[in-house]
Amino acid sequence: MVIKKLDSKTMDINSMDKKDMNEDSDDEDRAEMLSKHIMCGKCRPCRRSCPTVCYVPKRFIVTILTGIGMMLVYAMRTNLAVTVILILDFAPHTKVGTTQAMEAVWHLPTVQWDTREIGFLHAVFYIGYIITHIPGGYLTTIWASHRIFGGCILFSAVMNLLLPVFVEEVGYIGTCCLRGIQGMGEGLLYPACYGLLRHWSTTKERGRLVSAVLTGSYAGAIIGFPMAGFITHYIGWQYVYYVCGGVCIVWYFSWLCLVYEKPSHHTSISDEEYNYLCDAQGSDVIDYVNLKIPWAQILTSLPVIALCICHFARNWIFVFMLTNEPYYLNNFGFSIAESGSYSSIPHIVKVLVAFGSGYMADLLLLRCSPTVVRKLLTGIGFSIVALSFFILTFCETGVSAILVLCIAAGFFAVSISGWQINHYDLSARYAGILVSVTSAFGTLGAIAVPLVTGELTKDRTLDGWDDIFYVTMAIFLFSALVFVIFGSGNEQPWARPPSNIKLVQKIDPLARKPYKTFVQQKSADTKDILQAESIDGKAQQKDDKIHELVDRLTEQLSAEEIKKDS
Repeated sequence: MVIKKLDSKTMDINSMDKKDMNEDSDDEDRAEMLSKHIMCGKCRPCRRSCPTVCYVPKRFIVTILTGIGMMLVYAMRTNLAVTVILILDFAPHTKVGTTQAMEAVWHLPTVQWDTREIGFLHAVFYIGYIITHIPGGYLTTIWASHRIFGGCILFSAVMNLLLPVFVEEVGYIGTCCLRGIQGMGEGLLYPACYGLLRHWSTTKERGRLVSAVLTGSYAGAIIGFPMAGFITHYIGWQYVYYVCGGVCIVWYFSWLCLVYEKPSHHTSISDEEYNYLCDAQGSDVIDYVNLKIPWAQILTSLPVIALCICHFARNWIFVFMLTNEPYYLNNFGFSIAESGSYSSIPHIVKVLVAFGSGYMADLLLLRCSPTVVRKLLTGIGFSIVALSFFILTFCETGVSAILVLCIAAGFFAVSISGWQINHYDLSARYAGILVSVTSAFGTLGAIAVPLVTGELTKDRTLDGWDDIFYVTMAIFLFSALVFVIFGSGNEQPWARPPSNIKLVQKIDPLARKPYKTFVQQKSADTKDILQAESIDGKAQQKDDKIHELVDRLTEQLSAEEIKKDS
């Protein structure tokens, strides 16, 4: 009798809980209001809860510093691309600040390597890169992503400082080994970046925030090529490596002071921003102890395979322009300073378009489904890139070549908000894992393009470059076709935790607010188990209220049974 009455009362409590949940259905609207509240830099009398006069949202600080870190890493990657012009040119002393052969010795490396050796020197970096990529995706699930990200850049900066010494003193084999080790250090970069942004971005802002960070990687060439060209031209080729490495070390100490792994760890985040992030992110940011990564489903998923093909195309063109663009423009008679400056122009266009494409994607998502938006931007972007490289085979002047490269770079940037953000659409929880898988496959393109370029341009004529452009055109047409057919913007079935297990949430001693340790999920066989999932203190209070009511009802029913028995 008691059990039956208790069950009926429990049903009433469950209905009460559902009513409370209906009252909270406007959480997203409140989150949006909170976002507008803290995004404005002005301070007004009505804002009594503002912690400071001018509060800068911490997620924007994380985004800016992450983007700067990506920019500095890719600026370092341009150093060797400018140096090899002095190694491969027939009259290198005419490319620097003095025409006197004896004075030019101080500006030039003394090694003599051919295009094949240079191609392998570029490729060995990405061989090391691919070795640590997939392990890097797993490490972001057990280690703090912000420490991995900062450590990658610090390690790469130290290796960059050693490169001039290895080129001159150790020799070709030693330089290749150092480049491979440097690539292994940077292999953790992208998985850590996506793992970090998972906690610091929301669904509504993810397009623009992730695009801003990825734009930083493309902006590296904007500062890297001109700086490397001018320093090499007027000071000496070794100092390029010292300047870039030193700036990265300075950035690392700023990163340590200002960036935290999660909003719950940040010591000075406002309550408004913290609550906004908690309300807008949902359960995808919760980490569990006993949750297994669905590797088999990920590796056999057609949308993930489509992303792998796109990542291959991305690395092919990106590494091609990062390592061979200055050497290609050198064929038109430019000096080392001019080659460095002109090489940055397509990347400037790429950055401007990439930054705007994030906003464009967010606006399109208000009217179209994620699948339509991702396929539209990727299909258009990749198709125009393929057409641009076909036109490039007809260019015979440096000005026309730069103009066509700008068109290719601009439409390539359009696709960034298509396929490159698609990892979060498929699974926000496993975004770091997905990017480690797709980028590992894409690194094969980064390894192949310098080797193929070195082989096809061994005669050092423009005819060899035409063959490279034809191959690039075919790769991008194929990638666009695969993504349009098999790509998806919907969350995949394997993205959610299994429904038939009890998950144990990680206990984080650094968390700003308490977390529930156990999360009971609805069983696949029993449909009447109450689903309880709590992230912050509000859900915890609601859960405690239910238990308090159950205990009170139990006491009342027990008292009634005692009276009846007496």
